Amino acid sequence: MPSMRLAAAVLAAFLVLTPSAHAAQTTQELVDQKLQAGELKPLEDELSARLAASPADDQVRFALGATQFLRTVEQMAQAMYRYGLAPTRQVSRVMPFFRFPVPVNPHPDHLDYPKMQKIFSNALEGFEKADATLAKMGKTEVTLPIAIGLVRLDLNGDGKADETETLWKVFNATLGGNMIQPDSARQFVIKFDRGDASWLRGYANLLSAVLDFQLAHDWHESFDVTFHMLFPNAGLPGAAVNEYERPFQYSGFDDGTFADLIAFIHLAHWPVTEPERMKASLAHLEQVVALSRESWGFILAETDDDAEWLPSPRQKNGVLGVPVTQETVTAWMVFLNSFDGMLQGKVLLPHWRFEKGINLRRVFLEPQTFDPILWAQGYAAIPYLETGPTASSGDWNRMMGLFEGNFFGYAAWFN
Repeated sequence: MPSMRLAAAVLAAFLVLTPSAHAAQTTQELVDQKLQAGELKPLEDELSARLAASPADDQVRFALGATQFLRTVEQMAQAMYRYGLAPTRQVSRVMPFFRFPVPVNPHPDHLDYPKMQKIFSNALEGFEKADATLAKMGKTEVTLPIAIGLVRLDLNGDGKADETETLWKVFNATLGGNMIQPDSARQFVIKFDRGDASWLRGYANLLSAVLDFQLAHDWHESFDVTFHMLFPNAGLPGAAVNEYERPFQYSGFDDGTFADLIAFIHLAHWPVTEPERMKASLAHLEQVVALSRESWGFILAETDDDAEWLPSPRQKNGVLGVPVTQETVTAWMVFLNSFDGMLQGKVLLPHWRFEKGINLRRVFLEPQTFDPILWAQGYAAIPYLETGPTASSGDWNRMMGLFEGNFFGYAAWFN
């Protein structure tokens, strides 16, 4: 569920930007002021200068890495506004990178495939930069509280962030619901700690894996023909289908959205143009597993219970109020072990059509044209079929039971 993961990571990044009580008061004032004003670029510059002066200060490093993550999200949102992002609700449900609640741009710039690829490559660079900053943190515990209702983003790039550009609205929009209400957002305070730094790194790597996968392929025809469903006034070739009067209207997808989505799937036959990016995507996924284990190592060692974002079985969640039991933690570790085995090629991915399983590692190291329909049908899987230990549906069903049937919801939260 990339959309839920992105929403959770956006929220988490905002919540780690306040230095601890023992940090210099001037830094505290700086962070509070810049977050409430939505001035992430000046905040990043000042934190970078302070870290250069005190490289061992993990409080500043944590705040800087989170700011870099947030700036990446903000810059993506600004690019979406520039080109007039205006997806229908149906489209945003299945296109998670395009859920930013940007205002309507009455005069969007012209968008084309190279510009879209540039948005993705810039985002990849930003997430990798944040990960590299956080990777230099030591093992020392950190505690970073903040009230999210005070935090803003400059979504449209006009140099200011108003009441409509608050964190909780971004969180709700990217997640696709109303998880946090305005009154709750104003009162919502949480304390992030060292385990959450690893957690945020995990999300940076997950998003990087998705972006590297997309950039590895040539999907320009899908973009040209169908992306007017996201950017209707950006001058895309496919928008020509909307220039004619319709003889009748259907309820629901009466704007042509359903047909555009079908066309996107139909055209998803993407040759690999940069195979090295597929290897990089695999490396990012391997990091996701390692960082999740690292994060839970810190979390399970905690002895406090104070406004936790991701609690151990001995703690309470400070946001959603959802308990975490030892059984759910154990089930998550089982999932990590299974997923890691797949990434290493030691556990094969099952396919409904074959007795043999799919070596997922080879899919990344020996990439071929990506076609989801042919993967579902089976033909695309043939080059990667092997005999060996294969993940079973029974294991999956047992794990789903431990997560009360909501594995994907927990996965979006746990990372």
